[in-house]
Amino acid sequence: MMKWTIYYFILVLFFSSMGAQGCSEKPVFSTPDPEGNGGEVLTEAIHGVCRMNLQNESYEKVVAIANNIVQSNIPVIRINGVKEGGSIDQVIHNINTFSQKGGKVVLMQPMWMEMFPDDYEQIPGPSFLVYKMSDIVPDRFRIFMDRLLEQIVLHTPEGALIGLELFNEVNQAGYNGDLQPTPEGKGEIFNLDTPLDRPSFQDAYAGINKYGKCLEITRDLLNIHFPKKNIKLVTHGIVSSGGWINFQWHINRGVSLVLPDMFLTILQGSHPQQQDKTNYLRCADVIGLHCYPPLANNMSDILYEYYFDPINAVLEEPMPYWITEWGFAKPQFEDNGGEMRRLQYFRSFIQAIGIIGNTEMTVLFDFDLNKDHRIWENGVLLESGTIFQEIN
Repeated sequence: MMKWTIYYFILVLFFSSMGAQGCSEKPVFSTPDPEGNGGEVLTEAIHGVCRMNLQNESYEKVVAIANNIVQSNIPVIRINGVKEGGSIDQVIHNINTFSQKGGKVVLMQPMWMEMFPDDYEQIPGPSFLVYKMSDIVPDRFRIFMDRLLEQIVLHTPEGALIGLELFNEVNQAGYNGDLQPTPEGKGEIFNLDTPLDRPSFQDAYAGINKYGKCLEITRDLLNIHFPKKNIKLVTHGIVSSGGWINFQWHINRGVSLVLPDMFLTILQGSHPQQQDKTNYLRCADVIGLHCYPPLANNMSDILYEYYFDPINAVLEEPMPYWITEWGFAKPQFEDNGGEMRRLQYFRSFIQAIGIIGNTEMTVLFDFDLNKDHRIWENGVLLESGTIFQEIN
């Protein structure tokens, strides 16, 4: 009993001092054994939830969402930065709304028109219009990010923002126009064996180098505006799913993909064919990762094989992870155990992360927006969403 009292005290102390210490001190949580054996597994991670596209909601709706999330024992919320329909003022308003309710915010700033040339036009992607990362103008990127961070530090409480995630899933075509399908309309998979001079890889290669420069600029601006270093700089949530079916989902849908080990190898300047050996990855504090594993009994083995091992194998030095999206879609369980079984897989995932270690944060996708992934529906928390009452 004394042991768990100490763990609870550590958790309270963490959140009372987050503003001064950032994410350097991590709480310890206990999670029920997903196999139902009554045991407990310790994890060194904070567990939050995504709620994107708040720019489309009224002020009253944002307040209600913040209330629902915090009252569901969810301490961290991942929201998006400025995008279509939004503004810096709106982002600041959202950060403050969650902060007033006691929540901490991870801000994912996507590619945005002010980072690109005047009169820039997006191009069609697999699902919607996308930017080409290689077209970013570094000077314009700096001006926008400088203004965003300056306004955040001026108008939000210290400690409200704990992480800045730069872009979203830009190693896949759905969020990066540099990655085009083949002439036959198939997705192309770029891996460590891909020559850097392959014609179809040229835009993606240029875009990764541009991303490195953006990381470097963002690091510099964070050091200026947040000299206490209490905001973690997180690389984009890199897509890793699909290896267990040889990426046939991506290939058949025309969604080209740079595998995480290839993307990060180039980003840290360690590809043998690179001329520029700059290690831009060192500018980041954390590797962002998106995990949507298959339903499997050996969850830790799956996560090792298809997510962590390929990345760890190419890193020049170990880095912590923030899993800024993960989850299991509701339709998988509609005729297969429903929300109770979905909850069991949530437990299994959290337990596996605790076993693997080196993950500071997990952020479940999604709270109440995405109908296939949400845990809040018709004004109530679904049974799967009670995972947060167990772990937080």
